[in-house]
Amino acid sequence: MEYSIDQFWRSRFAPVRMQSPSATLLGWHAAPSHSSAFVEAALSLRADFNDLTQSVWLVAAPGAVGKSTLAKEICAATNAVYLDLAAATTVAGNYLVGGLVKAGLWSAWQAGQSTLLVDALDEARLRVTQSSFEDFLADVANVAGTRGVPIVLLGRVGIIEEAWSILNEKSGLKPPIFDIELFQPARAKEFVTAAIDRLAKAVDLTSGKHSYPHLEGVLVAHRPVYERAAESLVDHLTAETSADGRQFAGYAPVLEAVATVIASEPNPAKIDDAIESIFKGQVLSRVTSEVMLRESGKLFNQLAATVSDVNSAGLYEAPEQLARLASLVFDTSAPGLPDDLPQHAIAPYEKAVQSLLPQHPFLDSKTQKPAGAVFGACILAAALTGGDADLARAAQRFASGGHNTPNPFLLTFYKQALSEQNEIPAEHVGLLYASLEAAAGAGETVRLNAEGEGSLAIEMLLLRPGEKDEIYEFVTVAGSELRFGRRIGGITIDADEIDVEFGDGGQLELVAPVAVKARNLVLNCSELVVKPDHSGQGDQLVYLEAAQAVADPGLRPPTVRHGVKLQVAWPESKVYPWNPFASTGGEDPDPRMADAQRALRRLCISFRSHSKGRLARYKGKVEHFRMTKGNLGVALRERLVADNVLSLKGAMYFLEPDILGAQVGISFHDLKLKHYSPQSRAYLQSVLDVLGQ
Repeated sequence: MEYSIDQFWRSRFAPVRMQSPSATLLGWHAAPSHSSAFVEAALSLRADFNDLTQSVWLVAAPGAVGKSTLAKEICAATNAVYLDLAAATTVAGNYLVGGLVKAGLWSAWQAGQSTLLVDALDEARLRVTQSSFEDFLADVANVAGTRGVPIVLLGRVGIIEEAWSILNEKSGLKPPIFDIELFQPARAKEFVTAAIDRLAKAVDLTSGKHSYPHLEGVLVAHRPVYERAAESLVDHLTAETSADGRQFAGYAPVLEAVATVIASEPNPAKIDDAIESIFKGQVLSRVTSEVMLRESGKLFNQLAATVSDVNSAGLYEAPEQLARLASLVFDTSAPGLPDDLPQHAIAPYEKAVQSLLPQHPFLDSKTQKPAGAVFGACILAAALTGGDADLARAAQRFASGGHNTPNPFLLTFYKQALSEQNEIPAEHVGLLYASLEAAAGAGETVRLNAEGEGSLAIEMLLLRPGEKDEIYEFVTVAGSELRFGRRIGGITIDADEIDVEFGDGGQLELVAPVAVKARNLVLNCSELVVKPDHSGQGDQLVYLEAAQAVADPGLRPPTVRHGVKLQVAWPESKVYPWNPFASTGGEDPDPRMADAQRALRRLCISFRSHSKGRLARYKGKVEHFRMTKGNLGVALRERLVADNVLSLKGAMYFLEPDILGAQVGISFHDLKLKHYSPQSRAYLQSVLDVLGQ
């Protein structure tokens, strides 16, 4: 059944007549006016809470879905009275009876010609004790009586379910519960277009001027441009958040933010450029900011009702909200209060925060965990990059937990949280790389390169066939260690002064290609499985090298799947359980030749399969001192270019494996395994001779 205003609410409220209250009461509004920009959200009736003969009905929704807007529109269409408990006086027993009498509505109420849609049940709960709230609900049940027209209460999911329990236990009622559905893509586009129209008429109350003075005029001449922009942004947002089943794209404030982004561009000719500039995650940042701004305003309105002379600046702003959400989700101590909060406002402020926080739109009200992957990424990134070390560690433990799947949006929010900075703890690299892997689609390849001494240069790549690669670059804090989870693939680490840890204590999967050179390699696992990548082609090798390796003494020999090769090299690699996989390669005893072999290997194995199907690496990376490490590395690169092993085209160097074998006398595979042939030694000696070494 469709529970729309036209198909359902008008007929159910048909006996209700327009009322004119004889007294003005805070929060009471007789038949609010209809908004021309309204786009109706769908309602569903819960299967086990569907008795429409009850005298009290409940409407639930997550935060930021548009309950208030829907309630006002139902009232506008049916003549019901809208009661906003966020603006009304404190509720208690006899609140509704007294209000109806004072407003002169009691006679119409008794005749079944008036009813109430009571909004903001959660906000009302903030300001009263539990007993007062229960008294209020008892009053609701008493006033509702057995009339044919029900009272409707609206609130966030948690408070509605609490209200149902109280009404059932205390008053014997079994109210039906409607859930407001999130906007699906077609309705979301309609919502954005309507919001743009509304913004075109919006007036700044302070200045009396239009908030977007350009918009009304250009909409007349260029409406199709704005409609296409709305469609493009909604489609993009829907695609990016598809892991959440389009949930994030269905939030009204999210769509409001999308409309704001479009409306903010004064030149219609630049709309497409503006839309393009906010793709690749920036939309997510903007929309989450809009949701938090809304929550901040809600808290201040509540605080201002009980505490005077409080400036809203600095109160419950995004950093504080995210820190408090993180402390709740990760079970740590709460952050400090805002610095400029007057002493007389501290207790009311903290009470309001603690009441609002569990119902925050970023949270699932039932579990107190993030309501979706996007909200979770926003919270997690803020905790990891914030100044609270304890909170950052708790966030890292949460994200690294084996029961938590990688969040595909973490890398986006993390990068944005850093702003212009790019130095990060090495411990975060694995989390961010797992996030990028989670975001990869069919046919896309993810790779990580880490190289350096002390601090590492980190390069993460998402390679898209036929499209521009995504590149993320960081530098790690000196002295920190690299940590990766239970599944690792596509990584190259050249860091013989850095510790590297793999695994979370359970099964560890290494998916080719993997090439690691570390100081200490910790294999934190009960079982090790080595696999080829999904293609089964190309470089199917896992090579682990370390000055020292640490593993569970009871670890059994690794399980190596068909089509991949495992080689390990460390002091005890020739004993159980590693002896079947111990590397037989090595460097020359002559230190000069060993340096040349290391330079050749370091340079060549850093190349990765490019989206165009060739081994490639960016020019700046190949020519950086971290790669060359002096004159020998430069001379070797120049020789390889002269012999067409390497070629420079635009911003990329390309490596030709066949020419590497023919000219240098070593394959890409053998180079990784340190299987140097006599021909390769002769080639490197010729480079040393030119340098006079």
